[in-house]
Amino acid sequence: MKLSIAAAALILLFAGCATNNQVSTGGISGHGSPVVMQDQAPAGTASTQGDSPRVSETGKGSAPRSMKTKAIVAHTRQKQDTERKTRPQPYSLEMKVDDDDDITTLLSTNYDRNFDIPIVFNDAVKYYIKWFSEDKKKVFANWLKRSRLYVPIITEILRDKNMPEDLVYLAMIESGFNPKAYSHAKASGPWQFIYSTGGRYGLEVDYWVDERRDPEKSTVAAARYLRDLFDQFGCWYLAAAGYNAGEGRIGRLVQRHNTNDFWELYKYNTLPRETRNYIPQLIAAAIIAKDPAKFGFGSITYDPPVRFTEAEVPAATPIAAIARASDRDMETIRTCNPEILRGITPPGKNDYMVKLPSDVDKQAFHERLEAELQRLPSVRSVVTHKVRKKDTMAGIVRKYNVSERDLVLVNSSDEVLKIKPGMVIAIPRFSGESARYTALAKAVTQDPPAVERSKAKRRSDDEGPTRALSSRTVAKKNEPSVRSEKEIKDRPVKAFHVVKRGETLSEISNRYGIDEASLRSANNLKGNRVYPNMKIRLVSHVEPKKSRAAAKPTKKILYHTVKKGETLASISQKYGVDVEDLKAANNLKGNKINTRTKLRIVREG
Repeated sequence: MKLSIAAAALILLFAGCATNNQVSTGGISGHGSPVVMQDQAPAGTASTQGDSPRVSETGKGSAPRSMKTKAIVAHTRQKQDTERKTRPQPYSLEMKVDDDDDITTLLSTNYDRNFDIPIVFNDAVKYYIKWFSEDKKKVFANWLKRSRLYVPIITEILRDKNMPEDLVYLAMIESGFNPKAYSHAKASGPWQFIYSTGGRYGLEVDYWVDERRDPEKSTVAAARYLRDLFDQFGCWYLAAAGYNAGEGRIGRLVQRHNTNDFWELYKYNTLPRETRNYIPQLIAAAIIAKDPAKFGFGSITYDPPVRFTEAEVPAATPIAAIARASDRDMETIRTCNPEILRGITPPGKNDYMVKLPSDVDKQAFHERLEAELQRLPSVRSVVTHKVRKKDTMAGIVRKYNVSERDLVLVNSSDEVLKIKPGMVIAIPRFSGESARYTALAKAVTQDPPAVERSKAKRRSDDEGPTRALSSRTVAKKNEPSVRSEKEIKDRPVKAFHVVKRGETLSEISNRYGIDEASLRSANNLKGNRVYPNMKIRLVSHVEPKKSRAAAKPTKKILYHTVKKGETLASISQKYGVDVEDLKAANNLKGNKINTRTKLRIVREG
């Protein structure tokens, strides 16, 4: 009996174990096999987002996709990539500051503006938002007031060129949308082009017109330049930095630090100070201008947008005649045509196009203009006169038998003409006038030379648009040169710069395209401090003493007796030496010299 009970107990025990084993292996699915997820990635491959592949609850990989599914996904992704490349993508504000002040709170909680350039909010940007909205509030308010005058034209051109429209704020921080803006570095116009870069992108600059001041033409040139910079650097921040400091300088910094991230270069502190501040200013201006009322600019009376129509006018047409024929005041015509520098359109250009307000009837305009021009003498040509030390306006008027009003017409845009020694002015010659007056001029030119041409220096690609040496004249191939080839060839290259009051080492560095470290090394400077009248050597590196001594050129000493009317500048130009070297060779402290003084001229021979 006991044996029967024990056997029954063993049978029941084995039956229970078998049941438990069946439950443990078959609890996930009714058939004991793992569940397969139909939308999972193939086993052993990563997902499109870079994550690890999904697996079923058993820990095994999912079933692979069919070839048809793979082809559809690949085609869809390729189409999305193509659309992303061809269509500007909106950017949202990227917060990198978590302070609890008013500006940070405003942007982090109630600011959802989209941008088409990357927008980062960090400490530098925050500083300039506060600076524009508080310290420079009046200046920025004027920028906003002018913004609607030209912004529609600029954004339309940027859109047509497939460029980010928010680049319009680059023109804002460059010039405040002022077409007549002219910097200490001689950059001009709303986009602040220097002469060399403007010429490279097709902007004409001469005595009569400066197309850098034309909002349409300068925007087209700026769009082309910025596109070239973006293609070079692949980053809009670096493109803007190259626009400001020059693509050559930014390219060298990118190679030196092996990065195309502007904020990484910002940390290295090797960018020029102006360029370091340039990008934060651009971002701050964009943030404020998107919603000025939020930053305290809610009561601005904006200038109305400008819309023009173009009309062809004869050569040397007075701006006053254009204003009368269009039934508008002079200020309106000047606003539409800021590129015209004188009181007349360029002589010799019969097909010159002027801009008129869009509501002007062109047919009526041409009829009235023809009547206006019939009762005015037409300018046949112009000759040039270089103002001498004892010249007066009355004397010039008598010499060339013209009126003072005629001189103002062809030499000024604001009804005022002040002459000074060395200045080159245009003398008009009218149709039907006696030829004997024309013979008084030594050189007859269709376009008188701009005074700036004498100051023109060849610039390398290192100099950007925003900031180096510039307003010079574009010389046409068939235009007579004012200086002889020998004079231009023998012109000395400036090797030193004398510091003027208020100048900084950074400004000198930007002006000549030499980095501050090289200037400090070449002049044995421990810091960045310079003093008025200090002589700075303009070299990018200092050669070893031995090599300098070996390459030292021989010097030739000449003597010159000062004649009446001569100056140190004219003598230095005559002998091809620097004024400062001339003063040093003769122990002169100032620029004053007396007649019959014997000067020592040291030339490299």
